[in-house]
Amino acid sequence: MKTLELVRSYSMPIRDDRVRRLITWYVKALQKAIDMIWDNIEWRYCFPEIIRRSGKLITNMGLKMHVPIIPRDRAFKKRLRDELMKGNPYAAH
Repeated sequence: MKTLELVRSYSMPIRDDRVRRLITWYVKALQKAIDMIWDNIEWRYCFPEIIRRSGKLITNMGLKMHVPIIPRDRAFKKRLRDELMKGNPYAAH
């Protein structure tokens, strides 16, 4: 059995000021999120791995690499969301 859902919408001209404000707010929020994530990145070094093959030592990676570790814990995500929702004039979802 299928259920029908009523969805209400209305058309709005693309040059409407509300659309411009929404896009401007979105770009600013996106830049703020990128800045917060970038500031909280932890940088680690990944050193070459030395392997012994047929009596010879061979490096698996030739260079020391600077590797970014992006925070993925729940506390950081909550802090990021709370910071972005401070100046949010739109619905939180």
